[in-house]
Amino acid sequence: MKKFQFSLERILRYHQQRLKQAELQVAIAATERDSAHSAVTQCEHQIEVACQTSEKVGGLINPAIRENVTAHVEQLTKTLKAAQDRLKLAEQRFRESERVRAEIDRDLEGFKQLRDLRRQEHRDDFNRQQQIELDEVVMRRWSVDGADDALLATEMLE
Repeated sequence: MKKFQFSLERILRYHQQRLKQAELQVAIAATERDSAHSAVTQCEHQIEVACQTSEKVGGLINPAIRENVTAHVEQLTKTLKAAQDRLKLAEQRFRESERVRAEIDRDLEGFKQLRDLRRQEHRDDFNRQQQIELDEVVMRRWSVDGADDALLATEMLE
């Protein structure tokens, strides 16, 4: 009997390649998301540090320093907003690439299950064919042995 060949092997390999590419896209999207999250955290920390003034209750207030700090915090707030928007987009790209990866993975699993099913069918056919051949050998031997017994029986009768 011939060796097992899965007729859809090329399609299976194609989906395996697509899965690898999708996993790479997920990794890239995760890196972008982590980078954006880090930028947001860093911006929030800078705002927190900028808001901690060295002024004391009852002490003198320097309006120039306060204006500079306020302008700096406003700039950091704009930067934070942009970083948050970037984070939102990065998370969206990550979710989308993960969805695509999961879809490809499901397709690939279907092809693998089909291949395993076909392989099992091939194995069953091979085993069935071997059993048929074995039965034929046994039947031939039995009929030859039976013919010998019949020949002996006719010789004894004579």
